[in-house]
Amino acid sequence: MAIITTPQTYNKGELTQLLDIARNAIQDHFSDRPINAPRLNHYTRKMQQHAACFVTLEVNNVLQGSMGTTIASRPLVIEVHNKAVASAYEDRRFMPLSEEQLDELTIEVEVLSSLETLAIHSHQALVEHLKIPNNRQGIVLIDRYTQTVMLPSAWKKGITPDHFVQQLKQKAGWSPTYWSPNMIVKTFTTSALKEKYAKICSKYF
Repeated sequence: MAIITTPQTYNKGELTQLLDIARNAIQDHFSDRPINAPRLNHYTRKMQQHAACFVTLEVNNVLQGSMGTTIASRPLVIEVHNKAVASAYEDRRFMPLSEEQLDELTIEVEVLSSLETLAIHSHQALVEHLKIPNNRQGIVLIDRYTQTVMLPSAWKKGITPDHFVQQLKQKAGWSPTYWSPNMIVKTFTTSALKEKYAKICSKYF
């Protein structure tokens, strides 16, 4: 069977469904119910298509976990479920999410567009590219077997282009001025929605 990876954008209703999936995955961890992946036949064909995504968790506006992929290899609803579990309990930068944190928890789901390669060949050229407001998208840097990603949502925090690139490199363990002749630069956009965990849950009670 061929894998469908048609580029898509997602409306608020569809993104709300994805937030529901993430919320259920987290909620089930604190209940007696097994953590089961969503059933594909409960969703539209579009939501069953393979897509890349990130799920990001914050507690009191402080990052608590963020896991995702830039490669579309699973149905979107399954990928969101898996990344929600990974963000809550498998991100090694943080202690696993606790039940006491749920009241201050927010969840953001970002579904990635297809990656596009940019003709960028230096650190400064990338910074200059990002100084143009319309170019402030997500960025992937790839150097041989190392890949680092910054999501478009980082721009919402008022980050500067230079700081954006420095954070990208820091995540890969590179120095702030590091650049390789093998460096590949890719860009992407996202369809994203962020809500408080309690707000998502309140729709069900």
